[in-house]
Amino acid sequence: VYISTDRQEPSFAAWIAVRTGSRNDPADSTGLAHYLEHMLFKGSERLGTLDHAAEAPHVAEVAALYDDLRATDDAAARAKILAEIDAATQATAATSIPNEIDRVYAELGITGVNAFTSDEETVYVAKVPRNRLRQWAEIEADRLQHPIFRLFYPELEAVYEEKNISLDDPEERVWESTRRLLFPQHPYGTQTTIGAVDHLKTPAYGDMVGYFARWYAPNNVAVILAGDIDAATALPVLEEHFAGWAPKALPEPTKAALPPLKGRVFEELVAEGEQTVWVSWQTVDANHADAPALEVLDMLVDNAASGLLNVDLLLEQKVPDAASQGEALKEAGYWGLAATARDGQPLEEVEQLLLGVVDRVKKGDFDEQELAAIVLHAEIADKAQLESTGARVWKMAEAYILGKPWAEAAAHTERLRAVTKADVVRVAKRYLGDDRAVVYRRQGEHKPPAIPKPKITPVPLDPSRRSAFAAAIVGQEVAPIEPEWLREGEHYTRGELPAGPLFAATNDLSDLFSLSYRFAVGERRRPLLCYALELADLAGAGDLDAAALQRKLFHLGTTVHTSCDDVETTITITGIDRNLEASVALVDQWLRAPSFDDDTVKGLLADTLSRRKDALEEPDFVAGALAAYASRGKASPYLAEPSNKKLAKATGKQLARELRELPDLAHATLYFGPRAPDSLRDAAVLGRDHKSLRPRVADRYRETKRPTLFFTHKDVAQAKIQLVLPQPPLALEERGHARLFDQVLGGDMSGLIFQEIREARGLAYRAFARVAAGERPIDAAALRGYLGTQGDKAVDALRLMVDLVRGAPISAERFAASKTALGEDYRIDRITPRSRPWTVYAWERSGSAGDPRPAELATISGLDLEALRRFAGRFAEAPLVISLLGDRERVDLKRLGELAAIEEVGINDLVSYGPFPAPPEGAADK
Repeated sequence: VYISTDRQEPSFAAWIAVRTGSRNDPADSTGLAHYLEHMLFKGSERLGTLDHAAEAPHVAEVAALYDDLRATDDAAARAKILAEIDAATQATAATSIPNEIDRVYAELGITGVNAFTSDEETVYVAKVPRNRLRQWAEIEADRLQHPIFRLFYPELEAVYEEKNISLDDPEERVWESTRRLLFPQHPYGTQTTIGAVDHLKTPAYGDMVGYFARWYAPNNVAVILAGDIDAATALPVLEEHFAGWAPKALPEPTKAALPPLKGRVFEELVAEGEQTVWVSWQTVDANHADAPALEVLDMLVDNAASGLLNVDLLLEQKVPDAASQGEALKEAGYWGLAATARDGQPLEEVEQLLLGVVDRVKKGDFDEQELAAIVLHAEIADKAQLESTGARVWKMAEAYILGKPWAEAAAHTERLRAVTKADVVRVAKRYLGDDRAVVYRRQGEHKPPAIPKPKITPVPLDPSRRSAFAAAIVGQEVAPIEPEWLREGEHYTRGELPAGPLFAATNDLSDLFSLSYRFAVGERRRPLLCYALELADLAGAGDLDAAALQRKLFHLGTTVHTSCDDVETTITITGIDRNLEASVALVDQWLRAPSFDDDTVKGLLADTLSRRKDALEEPDFVAGALAAYASRGKASPYLAEPSNKKLAKATGKQLARELRELPDLAHATLYFGPRAPDSLRDAAVLGRDHKSLRPRVADRYRETKRPTLFFTHKDVAQAKIQLVLPQPPLALEERGHARLFDQVLGGDMSGLIFQEIREARGLAYRAFARVAAGERPIDAAALRGYLGTQGDKAVDALRLMVDLVRGAPISAERFAASKTALGEDYRIDRITPRSRPWTVYAWERSGSAGDPRPAELATISGLDLEALRRFAGRFAEAPLVISLLGDRERVDLKRLGELAAIEEVGINDLVSYGPFPAPPEGAADK
C-alpha cells in the first residue's frame, strides 16, 4: 500500500495496480490482458446480477462455446457458434445488471472510474470521496477476488472498436513497427496491448480465466492512494476487506530473448498524410545504472526549447517537426528520434539529419551548463507534482510496477543531478551506435483490414434492477461532505490592470507561477496573427537570436506557450517566481522586437504548406474540419485561416507588426503563483497602450430546414460521426437543467448513451452526448454528440444515437440516480488553486457574477422528472445536423439517406487553403 496525504480536496485518487500486462499475454491470445481489464467491470458473484446461481450455467456455456469457436475455421460452423453465444448471452442477461459497478460508484460520488493496460501493468483507477473509503474498498475487494466474466460477447465488440482506432492511426503503426524491429523475439515487439485482429476474432475466453488466476494475487498488486487520506485511516479498512485474498506463488514470465541489433534494420509502411522517419536504438531497462544518464541525454537533445534537436533541426528549419521518443521498461528500453519530412524532402536526408544530432552528443559538442538547467526543470516538475493527486499516484504506481524501491524513486531528481557531461557522452557512445532500427512512413494508400460485424442481440437494460449487494453498499450511512463555493477575496482575487481584468489565485505549495494573457482577437479580425505567432517561435528577441533566446528562457526555468485560433489568442508564461520579471521582460521584447531574417520567413512558409498538405490526408484533422463545416457552415474556424496565396504574400515586416501590436491590445491577465495580486500591477504588465476591442458577433450554428448529413469519403476502418441539435442561447437559470441532462446522457459509464450503444450492443468504443452552452450569454447552445464506429455499423449506431438524444427515455430510476450522482459531485468537487483564475474567467464570460454552482445545485435539487423531460423535449424537434467521415465501401449511404439528406463534401471545401504550389524540381523523395 502506497499513501500520499494531500488535504487540498475532500477526496483521494485511488489506483489498484496489478503487476502484469500485455507482456504476459500468451503468444496465440494477444490482447487478452486488455480485454480482461474490460471484463473486471462486469461485476462479481454479488454485483452485476440479480441471481448468480441462475446465470452461472449460461456463463459456463459461453465459456465452452468460445472453446468451440477456437477449434474451427469453418465459416458456417463459426456462424452457428456465434449465434449460440448470442443466445447464451441473452439468457445470462435475464438476470444481469449491466454496468452496476459504475452506477453504484456514481451514486456514491466516486468519479473518474476507468482502467488502463500496458506492457507490464493493468491499473484500475477512481477518485473517491474521503467518506466513501469503506464502500470503495468493499467493492474493489469483491470484484478482484470473485469476478464473473458475464456479457463477454458485446464487450468484445467495444474492444474491436478500440482496435479500429489503432488501425486508422499511422503513428501507432509506426510505433508498432519500431518495437517489432527492436525486440523481434520478445513480447515487447511481437505483440501489442490491444492484440492482433485474428486473435480478437477468436478470443480465448479460457485463456483469460487462466491469466486472471495466474497473475491477479495480492502479492502482485498495490493499492495506491493520494489525497485526503492517511495510513491510520486507510490501513485498517483495507485490511478488513482485502485480508481474505490469499497470496499465491506467481509464475515466472515466459522467457523471451533480447538479442542485440546487428547493423541497420529497416522497415517502411505507407499511409496518407505526412512522411516521417523514426530512428531508434536499444538502451537499458528502467532500473539500470545508466537510466539517469540516458534521461538527461533525452532532455539535452529534446526539451522543446533549447535542446540540440530543437535548435539544429527546428529553429534551423531543416525539418517541419521533430522529437525524441522512447521508453524504459522493466526488461529492456529504447530511445530514438523522429522527424517529419518537408514536402518533397527525401526521407534518407531526414534520417541523416537525425543521426547528425546524435553525433553531436557523442562528440561532447554541447555546453555542460545545459545539465544544470535540465535538473532545474526536473525540480520544477517535482514541485508541480505536489499540486496533483494524479501525478502523485502515477509516480508511486510507476515505482511499484517497475520494482523500484520507493527511496530510489523519490530521489529521482538527485540521481539526475549526479549525471555529468562525461556520463552523457559515455552512454551516447555505448548505446547510440550503428546498430539501430529505422522506420520510414511514406505517402501511399493504406487500406485497413475489416473486422466483420457479428450479429448481437441488444442486452436489455433495466434501470430499476439492483443487486442486494449494491443496495447494501449504497445504503451505508456516512457523514456528508459539505460543498465549497469559491468566494472572491478568499479563494481568488478579481481586480483591474491597465490592460483589462485580472484573475488571480495564490500558490501556497511552492514558488511556481503561471501567467496567461488572453486576447479576444484571432484570425477573423487579424488573418495573419496566428501565422505571425508561428514565426515568433522561430525568432529571437532584440540582440538575442532564436537559439540564444530559447537557451536563456530554459536556463531561467521558464516555458512560453502560445495558442491562437479564429477568435482568441493566449500567451502563457510558467516558471519560478524569482524569475517572473525577467521572463515577462523577455516575452515583451520577443513580441516588440522579434529577430529573424527573410530565410526564416521562407522556411516557415514551406513548413506550413507542407503541414497543411499532410493534414488534408489525416483522418482526425479532416473529421474535425468536416464537423465544423457541418455545424458552423461559413463560420467554421477552418475557413477563417488565411489561404496559401495570402501566406505566400505575407512579408516579414507585416508579421513583425502583428507581433508588435498584440501586447498593446486589451486583454485579460490570469495569474497563479505565490505573490500578492497587488504586486502584479508592475511585475506582470504586458504592453503599454491597451486598445479596446469591439465585442465579436454571437456564435451561431448552421440553420437547416431538414435533417442533413454532410459526408466526406476517407479510407478508414472507423467512421467518425458528430451530430448537432442547435438551440437558442441557454439562460443562466437553465444551466442546472443542462448539467442534469448531461448526467443522464453520459455523466459517467452508467450514462444512457454509453449503456445503450456500447454496453448493450457493442456498437462503439467511444460515444457521448452533452449540452454545449455558449461561452457568452449571446452565443447559441446545442446538444452535441460523438460516435466512432466501424463503417458497417454506422447506420445502426447513428440511428440509435439520434433516437436517444431526440427522445431520451428518462426513467424514474435513471433520473433519481443521476440526480444523486450529480449532487454528490457538487459536494465533493473542488476547484484547485491553479485552475481558479481560468474558472472564474469562464464564469464571468458566461454572465455569472461569482460562483454559479450554488444556484445550479439549487435548481437541480428542485427539478422533478417531468421538468427534465420538458427540457430534454426541446431537442426532439431541433434541426439535426450530422457529419460523417467514412469509407463509402463500408458505410451504407443508401440507408443513411433514410435518416437525413446527404450532402457530399470534398476535403478541399472544408478548408480555406486553396491551391498548393508544386514542390521544387529535383526535391522529390526517392
